[in-house]
Amino acid sequence: MTHFFARSRSIRVFVITFVASLAGLFAASPADARITRIEIDTARSQSPTFGGFSWPNVGQYEKIVGKAFGEVNPHDRRNRVIVDIEFAPRNARGNVEYAFNFYILKPIDLSRGARR
Repeated sequence: MTHFFARSRSIRVFVITFVASLAGLFAASPADARITRIEIDTARSQSPTFGGFSWPNVGQYEKIVGKAFGEVNPHDRRNRVIVDIEFAPRNARGNVEYAFNFYILKPIDLSRGARR
């Protein structure tokens, strides 16, 4: 993971912004789900991607691949919609852990992107 962050300042800024956004989204109230860890898979990430194709006015893209880990409070009434959550194993904090894979497509040169 250290090699990934050393590659480019723009990637580092983008990933930090992404993680902060996720943390803000999931930390809105104390009972919500929250992300506890994010791992970037540098072996599966590609820069450039799409065979090096360069889009007009934007340039080349890169793909960041990773996995996010989180936990959710099984006693929160908002989580009752999760089927059989009451039977799921709990961690030391009494929460149910989960994980999901993600990938992010972004212009290599962020200044040429849509700034979103």
